[in-house]
Amino acid sequence: MVDSIQKNTKLNPKIWISDLTYTQQTVASDTIPMAIGCLASYTEKKLPWIKPIKIFKYPEKLCSLIESEGFPDIICFANYVWNFNLSYEFTKFVKKKSPKTVVVFGGPNYPVVEQEQISLLKSKNLIDFYIVKEGEIPFVDLVKELVSKNFDIEKVKKLRIPSVHSILQNGEAILTEPAERIKNLSEIPSPYLDGRLDEFFDGKLMPLVQTNRGCPFTCTFCVEGVGYYNKINKYCHDKISKELDYIGKKMKSIREKGGRNDLFIADSNFGMYKEDIEVAKELAKTQKNYGWPNYINVATGKNVKHRILETSKIIGGALRLSGSVQSLDPKVQENIKRKNINAQGLMDLALSASEIGANSYSEIILGLPGDSKEAHFNTIKTVIEAGFNNLYLFQLMILPGSEMATVDSIKKYQMNIQHRVLARCYGDFSVLGEKIVSAEIEPICVALNTLSYDDYLACRSLHLIINVFYNDGIFSSLLKFLKLNNLSIWRWIEKIKDLKAGPDYSKISNLFIEATKNELWKNSNDLWNFVKKDGTVKRYIDGELGNNLLITHKSMAITKATDDLSDLAYRATLEILKENSLDSLENDKFVSECIRYHKNSISNIFSDFDDISKSSFSYDIKKFLDDKKSNEISFYKFDKNQEISFILSDDQKQVIKNFTRMFGSSDQGISKILSRVFIKKLYRHGVSANLPLSKNESIVTEKNVSITGLQN
Repeated sequence: MVDSIQKNTKLNPKIWISDLTYTQQTVASDTIPMAIGCLASYTEKKLPWIKPIKIFKYPEKLCSLIESEGFPDIICFANYVWNFNLSYEFTKFVKKKSPKTVVVFGGPNYPVVEQEQISLLKSKNLIDFYIVKEGEIPFVDLVKELVSKNFDIEKVKKLRIPSVHSILQNGEAILTEPAERIKNLSEIPSPYLDGRLDEFFDGKLMPLVQTNRGCPFTCTFCVEGVGYYNKINKYCHDKISKELDYIGKKMKSIREKGGRNDLFIADSNFGMYKEDIEVAKELAKTQKNYGWPNYINVATGKNVKHRILETSKIIGGALRLSGSVQSLDPKVQENIKRKNINAQGLMDLALSASEIGANSYSEIILGLPGDSKEAHFNTIKTVIEAGFNNLYLFQLMILPGSEMATVDSIKKYQMNIQHRVLARCYGDFSVLGEKIVSAEIEPICVALNTLSYDDYLACRSLHLIINVFYNDGIFSSLLKFLKLNNLSIWRWIEKIKDLKAGPDYSKISNLFIEATKNELWKNSNDLWNFVKKDGTVKRYIDGELGNNLLITHKSMAITKATDDLSDLAYRATLEILKENSLDSLENDKFVSECIRYHKNSISNIFSDFDDISKSSFSYDIKKFLDDKKSNEISFYKFDKNQEISFILSDDQKQVIKNFTRMFGSSDQGISKILSRVFIKKLYRHGVSANLPLSKNESIVTEKNVSITGLQN
């Protein structure tokens, strides 16, 4: 094989690998392309005779290189739900201009059922080869054979390389068995340490690392739920340590220039394994040496609570603990094959996180098989009562690489599948005088045999209430007061749901439900044709269409309906106090002052932020909020009323100015800001005339950046 390759005229093929993201509204997928970096580094290690492989994240750079260098011999695209259409639109352009260029796709956004794989490959027939599952070994084999066979695509297809799918000219499908996985992942050279990823440290992208591959759980909604990924393979500690130190040095420089300072760990269950403790210690070193990372985005483990908590302690406040239950209904858990996850352990995690001062969140999915309005409400109730700080509420997206996406599953549970454009994933790009216009379309389940469409809408309405009144602590002192008196926060949420709201919030709530209905299309082809019409993508980019509805309407509520929000929160609290015979003048006054405190805190954050509102208080609400162990409310009563000024620090103002300069202060602009910043960190500080603003309160750091825009 080596001799025949050396005699080949295309001994040094030009290979490009892309993990494309939309960029025109914002960088939709904002992580450094580590996965294709690994693919490139491994390929060059195994095939040292090939030219250096070029990798791409931004479509603009791919367009630029096509214009300056022409087309490669092999062009590859990493396929995810957020870039498949974009990659295929580029494929159509490449094949039109350079038919001999070999097109290779790979990635998890691919069906698991053979007939559905064949349908995709035939409908997207410009894809010459699709690499399934882990890509490194089959890609090396494919490149070797392409070079050996002088890029005769049909000949190479007939070789039936493991993990390489294709369709022959006669229509026969070549669907080979998966290649073996790489057991020792340290065989893959680090694309960070070889400098391949240096260009992507641009302050816009977040470093992504992985310490292991695989997941022991079998959740049917997840692409890692299939048996192929159930064994965990790991990188050696020395490699991880060197990578983190290398990245830390880079990120220190970026942070000093005003760039981001976070990290994405791609493990499916970080903190669940003993090796994760050692990774956490390495991260603690980089925090000490470089001030990085001060925010870590990761899915923490679903079992082994004590180890997850230890991991969190080591890293400090940079890690938020996740208890992603998805659903706590026994029938739903059985249907999605999630019964081997310790649900009670996930719930206990929230209490333990609170005890060590860590933030926690839980993910819940609406519309899973067997779900109902009652089951969904009960899951939310249980998670809230467990004490998770934030609930991320998702609709069920039908991922092609998951068991749930099969035709049999959809028929079995009578899923009503509708389609919408994926938030932030749309754009148009120019190359060689031609336009490439694209958007990503996601299928979601809006009803099934146990959940009517009307009940689905009722659940969505509750999602908005949770986002406005619970997440980010807009009324955090009230929540603390309820806990102090052993009162149900879920009951408080129910009261808010059932009480008649004022005109401003009612209008926003109604707009949210209408937008929820109107964003859905029954037929994906009709939606695609709409997207491709002249001017449609611009409407998405400008924010007229395609917004994240929860974040958009939350931003409208906190900027345009603060009076109504305060009134609802107040009335709901008084009703609960009355139900429990706790209504008294003192409690009423304390609740009233809590409401007034928070109303002042969120007033005019994005407009007139130099204004300072003042109000007189008889209780020290700030001290009540700050005390880790609450006392009776009489403990917080001032000797005499204090005038409190509500101000934004200079750092807060600068953050807000920077973001409003980028996105504007419209509803759409503010929603974009809220998808990038913990809104709680932008609340005004209540300061007594006798007490200066503390140093900690005057700082808003990159730690506050969050990927909150993922929930829908």
